[in-house]
Amino acid sequence: MTGSLTPICVKCGREMRCEKNNVYVVHPIEMPDEGPIQEKVGNFTVVHVDRMFKNVWKEGEIDFIAVGDKYRCPNCGNEVIVDCSEPIVASPFRGTTQKDLKRILKKAKEKGEEIVEIRRK
Repeated sequence: MTGSLTPICVKCGREMRCEKNNVYVVHPIEMPDEGPIQEKVGNFTVVHVDRMFKNVWKEGEIDFIAVGDKYRCPNCGNEVIVDCSEPIVASPFRGTTQKDLKRILKKAKEKGEEIVEIRRK
């Protein structure tokens, strides 16, 4: 992590330690909650982008794969993955097919890489 603080455990107030670099982070497609595409919340308009793609995406396909670093609290053992916002390794929005995404994950598993799945629900 360059230019930022080391993650801090909210529970313990301790700086976390990097346990592993290059952890694969996978975001599977989950169907969005029902509701409007945009709505007013206070002074803001919230746009639910996932709802715009409701009839395009398929549940269980891969939205994207990224790589991040895993940190652990030395006191309580809580873990977090950070620094995985860029670059995204692969995504259908960058021209990668579902077949390619599955191949990337298969190779990572064969190499014994750690894979963490992001879940919203």
